[in-house]
Parts: sequence; structure tokens; C-alpha cells
Amino acid sequence: MTAQPQRRPVALDATVIINLIDMGQIGILPKLREFEFWVPNHVKSEVHRRNHRLQLRTALRARWITELEIVDLAEIELYAEYRSRFGQGESACMAVARTRGWSVASDDRAVKRDATRTLGAERLLDTKGLLEAAVRAGILDQEDFEKICNSFGL
Repeated sequence: MTAQPQRRPVALDATVIINLIDMGQIGILPKLREFEFWVPNHVKSEVHRRNHRLQLRTALRARWITELEIVDLAEIELYAEYRSRFGQGESACMAVARTRGWSVASDDRAVKRDATRTLGAERLLDTKGLLEAAVRAGILDQEDFEKICNSFGL
């Protein structure tokens, strides 16, 4: 029996979730087999528009994304430190990524700078990076990728 390849856990920030929904591409997440997507409850509470909330709820119910709650003391302390610089969702994602050794997906420039410095560039993703992974996996073709990037200024 062959062991399943380890999937890379990724803490998704609200910006990435909202961007994928707006692009009509939230459905790429379950097809990206190299990743396992997680969303802290802090991120979920940042998704305000009804359409976005409904699509996020659908993704959670379908288990494309798994919700998590920060209860570990080290994560809570890091979350509190990050809250002085970032929003609640970004802070939760960074705290989880740092303590658990996960990757983080965010389009926030300040978060990306911090993640590159503290986690390393290899553990940072953004919307464009997820779309590029979809192209590599044969989920999106290059032409669709370029159209999406041009339409959304990526």
C-alpha cells in the first residue's frame, strides 16, 4: 500500500478567500491536492458580504477548507503580538503558521513582508500563487490565468 503524499497546510487570510470568490475561482481549492486549507475563526468573522459568507460557508461544509480556533497559549500570545500591527484574521493566520510550521496565504503587503522574514518565502502564498499552482496542476490553463490576472490587476 502506497502512503498518501503529505499535504501542505495553509492558513488562508480573508483577502485570499474574497479574491478567489470574486474571481469565480474558489473551486480550485479542493483540486489543489498539494495543499490542505485552514481558516481561523478570526478570518471567518472578517468575511462580511453576504455572497462571500455564503460561498465560504459552502467551502467549509464541503471540507475544501477547515475552520480552526486558536486555543494554544503560544498561538494566543503570538496573535496578541500581531494584533498591534495586523487585523484579526492576518494575526491569527500568522500565529498559526508560526507555531504549527504551516504556510500562510495573504495578499496584505505588510503580512507578506513579515511572513517572508519570519516564515521564509517558501511558506508564503498569495492569490496569484494559488492560481499559478492551479496552472501547474492543470486545473487552469495559461490563457485563463492571464485573463484573470489582467482582470484583477495581479
